[in-house]
Amino acid sequence: MDIILYLLLFIQYQHKQICWLFNFICRYIPLKQWVFDDSHSPKYQKFKIDKLPKIIYYEKWDYKDYIPYLEWKYGKKIKPVSRRSECDIDDNCACPRCNAPKPYLYKNNGSKGQILCKVCSTAFSPEENRFSKSYSLKCPHCNHSLAHKKDRKHFVVHKCVNPKCPYYLHNLNKVDKKDLKEDYGKNKYKLHYIYREFQIDFFRMDLNTLPKNASSLKFSKHDQHVMSLCLTYKVNLGLSLRKTAQALKDIHGISISHQQVANYCKTASVCIKPFVDNYDYKTGNVFTADETYIKIRGIKTYIWFIMDAAKRSVIGYQVSDNRGVGPCILAMRMAFQHLKELPKNFKFIADGYSAYPLAAQQFFHEFGDKFKFEITQVIG
Repeated sequence: MDIILYLLLFIQYQHKQICWLFNFICRYIPLKQWVFDDSHSPKYQKFKIDKLPKIIYYEKWDYKDYIPYLEWKYGKKIKPVSRRSECDIDDNCACPRCNAPKPYLYKNNGSKGQILCKVCSTAFSPEENRFSKSYSLKCPHCNHSLAHKKDRKHFVVHKCVNPKCPYYLHNLNKVDKKDLKEDYGKNKYKLHYIYREFQIDFFRMDLNTLPKNASSLKFSKHDQHVMSLCLTYKVNLGLSLRKTAQALKDIHGISISHQQVANYCKTASVCIKPFVDNYDYKTGNVFTADETYIKIRGIKTYIWFIMDAAKRSVIGYQVSDNRGVGPCILAMRMAFQHLKELPKNFKFIADGYSAYPLAAQQFFHEFGDKFKFEITQVIG
């Protein structure tokens, strides 16, 4: 009895010492600064995801409706241009924004070719029409138009090429000066603002699509009892296909091929998949995610898992032939399918791979503040 009392007192003493050490570490040791020292390095800039750009939508107007509106709203009456000399603007030229004809147009910068519309005050060039597209992308740091740089399989890369952009200058100041002296030394770093515009809508794709060769529960030679025996030996005992067929032969006297066992397993998985994928696990407010690859017969395939941190249940998964952001979005969609909005104090923990912040950005772009969350990245 004295030994038990002594151990209890010793445990309480250890608990006090641990609490004191935690208090000392939190007050005087800057652990947060140590953790993020590497992430501030310009070498890790390639793994960071920039925020969303400014999207400027171009609304089509018609000068026949816009002129009466200006007169009604502001008392401003728009009259055709009173010219003092001959105008060499083409008779077929019209404003690309409000379709105002030549009488409402005049040259804005003399012989350099820019034309200004008197109705909507739009400056344009007859050779180039920026209003042919419905919107344009602007850099959120300098408001400069983004340039179309690269075409990838699922997205287009837009880049801010403004040399005076504050985001670019800030990243340039952190670069090692030795690399700047080398030829193309800047190419080792990600310095400019970059935005990826996806051409595929991953939020409209079906998550429950079954393969074309999915089997049905129609038994021609054996019944459902034989199928249950195959699943018991194969799944519960972890036997191979041939050992499962041999066990049925030796124990139950049932002659069955290993291919038929494989067909039963595939049929069961196809039938169970919708129930497992759509089951509501009543998730908490902390999700964890990770990805890895599996290699079968020399073919590499990637698999994504999203789990509830408290219940350890797999709430989202995806198998893909690439490690892009598309499969990551599909796995997140499966994890969030029973949520109308994210819970309070929500945390999403993943590794340092840049696909997770990019997928989170796309969720905010699609659903707004209800699904706005940051990725807690655990590196190392």
